[in-house]
Amino acid sequence: MVKTKKASPKERKLEKELLGVLIFFGAIILVFVISSSYFKSLNSFEYGGLTFSKERAGEIPIFHHSYYIKAPSSKLIKYNLYLRNDPRESEVIVDGAPSNLLMPGAVAYLSINSNGLAECRYSPLAVASISSFMSDNQMKVIAGNLDFWQAGANKDKWVTCENQPGNRVVELLKGNETKITIRDGCYRIEVNDCQILEAVEKLEVQSVVDARKGTLSQ
Repeated sequence: MVKTKKASPKERKLEKELLGVLIFFGAIILVFVISSSYFKSLNSFEYGGLTFSKERAGEIPIFHHSYYIKAPSSKLIKYNLYLRNDPRESEVIVDGAPSNLLMPGAVAYLSINSNGLAECRYSPLAVASISSFMSDNQMKVIAGNLDFWQAGANKDKWVTCENQPGNRVVELLKGNETKITIRDGCYRIEVNDCQILEAVEKLEVQSVVDARKGTLSQ
């Protein structure tokens, strides 16, 4: 019979000290994981079933959400949605949701009446945002002009919801209040007090929220 050698008091003390060190480092790791999760939660929030993170581009605060798009080729493409405005604070009215704007492979017309919008600081950014939003979501975007006479003078394509029935048309123009009206394939963005970026971002977020259970996935 083989006798087991008993640990000496010095060895037992060393084992206890080693166990104490392991417990100490384990506690530190646990605190780090919990703290990291807590601080991460402070910089993220849920809106409409979408998870946004609060980030910064230099000194500019931005709000970021990403999702995957199934392209017509069946390839999954990751898209990053960046907003300048907190979607939770938006007061832009949406009438007629849900939005069925996003449809990879579809044609979308973006028609603008610049009267009253050209002097707005964020007009170029807003127009570029909604245009790239649709094209990056694998849609073919065709530019148009809402004003018949301006379209003729500038040799633009005259596009309205009425003369493009059955197609997706985003109309962008000045209005008495900032709101979005959705009727079938017509998305009318009316802008008051130069809230053009707020209105455009509202349509983008609403479209992603409504498409989340369709062609998009987180």
